[in-house]
Amino acid sequence: MQSVASQSAALPNAAACHVHKFGGSSLADAAHFRAVAGLIDDGALTRVVVVSAIQGVTDALLALLATAQSGQDWAPAWSTLRQRHLDAADALDDDAAHGLRAALERDFDELREQLSVIGRTDEATVAGVPALGEVWSSRLMQVALAAHGELVDPHARHERIAHTDWLRLDAREVLVVHPGEMGVAVDWDDSRRRFAAWRLRHPGDAIVVTGYAARDAHGNATTLGRNGSDFSAAIFANLFEARALTIWTDVDGVLSADPRLVPDAVCLPSLSYAEACELAYFGAKVLHPQTLAPVSQ
Repeated sequence: MQSVASQSAALPNAAACHVHKFGGSSLADAAHFRAVAGLIDDGALTRVVVVSAIQGVTDALLALLATAQSGQDWAPAWSTLRQRHLDAADALDDDAAHGLRAALERDFDELREQLSVIGRTDEATVAGVPALGEVWSSRLMQVALAAHGELVDPHARHERIAHTDWLRLDAREVLVVHPGEMGVAVDWDDSRRRFAAWRLRHPGDAIVVTGYAARDAHGNATTLGRNGSDFSAAIFANLFEARALTIWTDVDGVLSADPRLVPDAVCLPSLSYAEACELAYFGAKVLHPQTLAPVSQ
């Protein structure tokens, strides 16, 4: 995996907060989740990891919704999606020490109930379904990182001693959004108030956060819009007052031009926020158009 970073991944100040964001292509399977631990070990005192859904899961959820809304049989696709996540859970939590499989089974049972009544409910009730992939990813990532930081007692098989306690922040508890000129806009006052309350209850320095997910002013689960996980990472970098945000992806960085049109395009070593905003505004897919504002602040 490569990174597109607002600053260098190596922080000079050990007391800094560093936010890392991992997209779906970087979270294709259990092995990719395990690899994250080595990428975020950068000396920052507070580490925050924002995750997208596993590759292809958001599309699968949107297809599930469409199938259910059309009255067709959605159960086979639901079962396939469920098994993909349970397989990852079994690989990451093979002795069920973290209860990962059971938590995912509960999540999928809730989704099944939503799908079964979709014709008898309003759109607001199911608006948050496309972000469930991020919820599941955050569960997988929390266990992957916790397992990496555990020590095994050589005198007692499978006896684990917790080394790092990774917390999980469901963005729907904190992030409040409303319609805006470029899609959704953050209600910063309400979000900061909710975030401060969450931090009082959870003062830890290692946190996994769901990307893409949020709630509206009425308390209904919603999303930040397609490809909004980068936007989530920028929002939480702002809320955590992070010193750096690193977006990990499967490309080397921001190129000087579309390589499909300009074969000799090169990776840019640095960009100002203004230049990055302009590139995003004109359609550079490596950056979400709304990502830069929260971090430039």
